[in-house]
This record gives sequence, structure tokens and C-alpha cells, in this order.
Amino acid sequence: MGSTEHSSEQNNAAETQRSECLSSNSTLFYRIFVPVFGTVFFLGFVLALNLIPEDDLYLPFPAWWARVAVIIILLGWLFFVKTTIWLLKRVDATSEHFFVTNYWHTVRYPWHDAEQITESKRLGRRLVHLHLRAPGRFGRVISFLPARHYDELMKNFGIREN
Repeated sequence: MGSTEHSSEQNNAAETQRSECLSSNSTLFYRIFVPVFGTVFFLGFVLALNLIPEDDLYLPFPAWWARVAVIIILLGWLFFVKTTIWLLKRVDATSEHFFVTNYWHTVRYPWHDAEQITESKRLGRRLVHLHLRAPGRFGRVISFLPARHYDELMKNFGIREN
């Protein structure tokens, strides 16, 4: 009987410490699929234009213009991915800690390390930014797409009052 009581106490403790996902499930799509698909698409375009002989392209202008333009578009895409999409993280939380992952590494931070929480809109999507007191593994600002129940979870954790 003593072991049953002990295991139920462990189950209750595990349930209270179960983490909730603060970030949207679409984060994986934006973080992994979009950059990979876009990069493969543009890289295929660059290779096609550079491997096909100029006489077979049938362009109304010199082929090197198209080749240079597509390389510039690829570099612009890579810059866009690095400065926006690649910064998105997945964030899970308990009432005491939040967990940040880039799908390869996961870091745990106590809530008191979050100095400020701000929001912005980019490309029609709501973004949440956790500003840390000191830079961590993922930098000083952690950006993520919030889940639908994000506001409710933050109230439950006692982080937000509104």
C-alpha cells in the first residue's frame, strides 16, 4: 500500500510539472519545411540556368542576365531565411521554467530570466519575443509563433494578468 501512495504522489508531481507548448504547431513547418523547400527550388533553378547551354535557353536577352538574377534571388532567399525564418524557436513551459528548442538543442530557462515579453506582427503572423536578462545559447531574444491557447497558458502560469 505504501508503494501505491508513493507512485500516485510521483504521478501528481509529474502532472503539475508537465510542460505545455507555447508555440504554434506550424513552427516546424516554417522552421524546417519552408527553408528546405525554397532553397532546393531556387538552387535547382540556378543549376538549370547554369548547366543548360545558352543556345538552348531561348531567352530574349543575354543568358548571363538570367543567371546573375537567379543567383541574386537565391542569395536574397538565403539572407531572408537566416534573418527571419531560421530565428523561430519552439517554446514549451511549466509554471517555473520555459524550454526553448531549435529542434536540435533544447535549453531550460527559469521564468525570472525573462526580462520582458513583447509581441509583433510579421508577414501577417503574430510573433512573441522573449527578451532574456543575459544572452543564452540562442541569443538574447527568443522569437516564436504563439499557439492559439498562448494567452490562456500565460495567465495560468501567472506570467500575464490580462
